[in-house]
Amino acid sequence: MSFQQLKTGDRVYHPTYGLGVIEGTITLDQGGQAIEFYSVRLPKGGMLTVPLERAPTLGLRRIVNGLAAVAACLRTPAHMLPDNDRARVIELKASWQAPRSSALTEAVRDLMSWSRTHRLTPNDKRWLTSACERLSAEAAVVDSIDLIQAQTAIQQEVNSLKTAPA
Repeated sequence: MSFQQLKTGDRVYHPTYGLGVIEGTITLDQGGQAIEFYSVRLPKGGMLTVPLERAPTLGLRRIVNGLAAVAACLRTPAHMLPDNDRARVIELKASWQAPRSSALTEAVRDLMSWSRTHRLTPNDKRWLTSACERLSAEAAVVDSIDLIQAQTAIQQEVNSLKTAPA
């Protein structure tokens, strides 16, 4: 999937700073070179600037995952995660940064599938909790619903994966 240019008013997600809205673009002088940046308004106040050229590699993406998209992705066939704790952590962290909108949901699905035959480590559990919180926040914004409603719906989907056939 190629990166699509974001526009003013687009609701976006940044893996470090969370949800925001594109306010526009600005040009800043950096070392005598004019660099274009997205200007992103963050919900708790403050602005984030992200270089246009590096936005995809930094994980900035348009938010699109409503409850239906999350549920549909969670129901797709899982991929195997590494049994090695370090390798699994690396793979899960990569999904957090990935610009693909489905990457995080796929990682939740894969971890839940993996958990049917393995015990989740404390790190796995923390990552899963954070991932579900992030998916819930995005779904609440996309579907214009209450955060608690989104959290409940996503938790029900995730819980159903615990007993789903492999």
